Order: sequence, then structure tokens, then C-alpha cells
Amino acid sequence: MPESVQIQFPLSITILCYVGVIALVAIFLLLLRINGRLTALSYRLSKNGRSSKLEEPDTESQDVETHSGTRFEEFLNEDTQRRALSKKEQFKAYRKWRTEKGLNWSAKD
Repeated sequence: MPESVQIQFPLSITILCYVGVIALVAIFLLLLRINGRLTALSYRLSKNGRSSKLEEPDTESQDVETHSGTRFEEFLNEDTQRRALSKKEQFKAYRKWRTEKGLNWSAKD
């Protein structure tokens, strides 16, 4: 009967394999820990975000849109038909209006 053949690896390769496996396990455990922390942080942020939105509506963004002292409001008030345009067409006309009024900072001066 033939004898079973065993392959002998040098000791350095065996040690490197063990170190590699231990490093991969450590990295996996660190990733699990980071994932847990991110999940908890996300939960806390969403919980705080929901409660603050219910208690206080964001008035800053509303003030910017309805504030009558802006150049955009001035542009819309000059011609009442501009309000009927779509947003895309309004902004295109607004850019042209700003150029005509000399309100843009351009490098072509």
C-alpha cells in the first residue's frame, strides 16, 4: 500500500497564514462595532429630527422664499406674467434679467 503523502509548509508561511486570519477576524469585529455605532447614531438623529420637526416648523426656509426684498421677488413683481412661467423658465429669465441689469459677476468685464 502506498504511504500517504503529507505536504510540509515552512513554518514562516504557516505563521503568516495564522496572522492573516487573526487580522481579518479583528477587522471584521471592528467593522461590526462601527456599524453598530452608526446605526445607533442614525437612530438618535432620526428620532431627534422627527421630534424637532413636529415641534417647530422650519421658518428660515419659508422666509427666504416669501421674503419680498429679494432680487428674485423684484424680478417677478416687474412683470406679473413671469409668475405663471414654470420654475425652469423663471430662472432662465431671471439669469437673463440679472445680466441685463448688470447684477452678475462676470469675468467678461
